[in-house]
Amino acid sequence: MDEEFPRPIRLPGQPEPPHEVPEEPRDAEPEIVDEPIDAYGAEAAAADLADRLEQVRSAAPHIADDGEELLTPPFTRGRDRVDGPQWARSTLVVFGAHGTPWSRPLGRLLAAVRRRHPATVALAWRHFPDPVAHPRAAVLALAAEAAAAQGRFWALTRELLSARHHDPIELSAAMVRAGLDPTRTLDAMRAGVGSDRIVADTTSALASAVVFTPALFIDGERYRGELEPEAVSAELDAARPSRPGEGR
Repeated sequence: MDEEFPRPIRLPGQPEPPHEVPEEPRDAEPEIVDEPIDAYGAEAAAADLADRLEQVRSAAPHIADDGEELLTPPFTRGRDRVDGPQWARSTLVVFGAHGTPWSRPLGRLLAAVRRRHPATVALAWRHFPDPVAHPRAAVLALAAEAAAAQGRFWALTRELLSARHHDPIELSAAMVRAGLDPTRTLDAMRAGVGSDRIVADTTSALASAVVFTPALFIDGERYRGELEPEAVSAELDAARPSRPGEGR
């Protein structure tokens, strides 16, 4: 892994993070463009968000009596960014971030879940960016929330997860593909629209004992298997049915 994505420090007692994703062949796709964050035009809002995120790093996780890590707060349609039918019997809550080595594999995983479980699983996204390790994470989270203000959160999230370039030109193109007005979206990013949501999601991650992304919860319980479509789909198939809006 190059210097853009330094290896995270694992503290005593923390679980092993997921294996790093091997770099794709250089001749397959262009490398990530190393653009400074201020090139997006929302550097002040991103810096303010990064400062706020740093303040919630000490939140204590919530653990059940049996030692299981719990999704806190539980999934609710009124709070979460949901992609899936109202009648879905299971929920898959993802703590994720954009602009990391795991962004594209996570995008492929979620796309596979949608294809295999179109009527039975509701996906939900909660932000957990680490601007120190991944400098673009905060500004791209702001982009997703600016899209949410226009009712296009999942449209842009899918674009951001499938993109390799994270430079301003590619972000603008992703906005257009997601049906957004780039100028209006950038104005919302500069205004810090959605910052409270991103901070709340980060607080939720720490309260759920999440220390790295991506982290998945199926029906409110931490998923510990491989981050591969077959493994996640098998766990979803085995999940006990639950009423929409509730965890286990």
